[in-house]
Amino acid sequence: MKYSNLLGEWLVELGYTHCFFVAGGGIMHLLDGFRNRFECIPVVHEVTAGICAEHFNQCASGGRRAFALVTTGPGLTNIVTAVAGCHVEHRELLVVAGQVKSTDLLTYPQRQRGVQEVDGSAICAPISVRSECLQAPVPRAHFQSLVRLAEGPHPGPVVIEVCLDVQGAAVDPDALREAPGPAASSTTISPREEDIAGIRELLSGARRPLVLLGGLVSREAAWNALPVFERLGLPVATTTSAIDRVPTASPVFAGRPGTWGGQRAANLVLAQADVILAFGAQLDLQQTGFNYGAYAPKARLVQIFPSQAELDRIGPPAHGKVLASPDAALAALLPGMQWKDEEGWGKYVREVRSLVPTLEPANTSGPGYINSFRFLKNLSRATRAADVLALCSSGGTFTGSLQNYEVAPGQLATTSAAHASMGYGLATAIGAAFADPSRRVVMTEGEGGFSQNLQELAIINRFSLPIKIFLLENQGYASIRATQKKFFNGAYLGCDPETGLGFPHWEKLFAAYDIPCRFLSEEEAEEEALRKLLDQRTGPEAWMVRVDPNQPNWPAVSTVLSADGSLQSSPLYDMLPKLPDEVLARVGRYLPRG
Repeated sequence: MKYSNLLGEWLVELGYTHCFFVAGGGIMHLLDGFRNRFECIPVVHEVTAGICAEHFNQCASGGRRAFALVTTGPGLTNIVTAVAGCHVEHRELLVVAGQVKSTDLLTYPQRQRGVQEVDGSAICAPISVRSECLQAPVPRAHFQSLVRLAEGPHPGPVVIEVCLDVQGAAVDPDALREAPGPAASSTTISPREEDIAGIRELLSGARRPLVLLGGLVSREAAWNALPVFERLGLPVATTTSAIDRVPTASPVFAGRPGTWGGQRAANLVLAQADVILAFGAQLDLQQTGFNYGAYAPKARLVQIFPSQAELDRIGPPAHGKVLASPDAALAALLPGMQWKDEEGWGKYVREVRSLVPTLEPANTSGPGYINSFRFLKNLSRATRAADVLALCSSGGTFTGSLQNYEVAPGQLATTSAAHASMGYGLATAIGAAFADPSRRVVMTEGEGGFSQNLQELAIINRFSLPIKIFLLENQGYASIRATQKKFFNGAYLGCDPETGLGFPHWEKLFAAYDIPCRFLSEEEAEEEALRKLLDQRTGPEAWMVRVDPNQPNWPAVSTVLSADGSLQSSPLYDMLPKLPDEVLARVGRYLPRG
């Protein structure tokens, strides 16, 4: 039996059903061995394969998984951005890559010996849970143990290069299936009983508690916990990577705190809490702001995370740090969980959210343009609960979506915010569409980010995927334009057509892929009109949304460029533009004074 066939068999045993790939000579045996074992989806660029696999895994159910297959050399280097994205998002990703024959491998300090050779394992080592090059056939136990490292307990990418001669090697399948190997490691870290007891005691004595759910909390765990939180009236906030863990309409939803895309009301609530339980939240600078010493200034903060290294990071002062899988910690905590709202904290949180709406009045648009913030809120309201919301990962469309999207119960939303790369939206939508073909996918991205990966429209056309694309056209890179305006007095460069950036004629581009596309009118940007547009036909469609290139992007944490070139940031809750004094008096009752 050929070894590549055996590898496919072992991946099937682990639940892998889909393979996103770019064909290449360096994986010719793997392609042959995988072709009849998986649904193989060819993409144009390798980074798409990685992003598709990531978001397939984020949206699939029933234990189904996808992986990326790339050839040696440029195939491997092209997927590095997707690997890095999953690494910093703490997300599962398996990349199987080709490599030159084991007899052709370079010996350091050589730069290259084999054709198209690069040391992919070395390149990916700092941005993966494990990267390994198979220079000889390894047994089933070894291979599957390696693959399962991607699942956890601290999820992340696993990159496996397979030398060309190893792929095609004739092997004894029974011997490799039965050969001993490393014992399968657990994908869960159970919390210590004393840690759970301590959290229970802390919560029961809290007056203004807040639960913060991060991306390492699964939807199942969050949705199972929500009835308990609602019964207790315990406010719950979510991070960027967990925006679908609590529906917007839940009476205990406290919003999405953070910097880029953070909701002002949520930041105010977080700053006034006296106990914060952060489950599966990394508490990096995107979440805490650069002035992390002022994050949660009134709270005893407990972080529950499955990595000691992340718990030990420099960040906001913590009352406790618990090494545990967040799902396991939640499951252990929920039975017998007690808290009594004796001061009307839950009512106060709802009041803060009602007095500080997500639509900021300062975000005005000129005539002939569609206000992106209002549009994004209307779009989210126009979607179905069964839809998937595929968000881009950077720029004004990204932050506007996080600030304004309303998520329905059971609705899925997925994004890759930590690496914040442009060009993620389309591949995210494709991965989600293959994960569950019965769900419609609604994708939003700015035209600047979309331009980095637009070649994958061919996949949408080829498979007639149910993806509805909304491109917000603001004549370039809105976030870069805003940065150059704020810090460099409008010395613009490379941010719009006037400073050298070029874009296609969008309607002609989509027409080349037989995908209907047209510009949205102002009347069609309203909720009911958008609902009719989304429902008018099945299959892929695209709409262009004209956004004022000078539209402000408020609220924002204040950052000042000092004379020495350093940046000084305000606390997360102190956002611009300032709230009116009478509003602040009502929503800042417990804020730090002075």
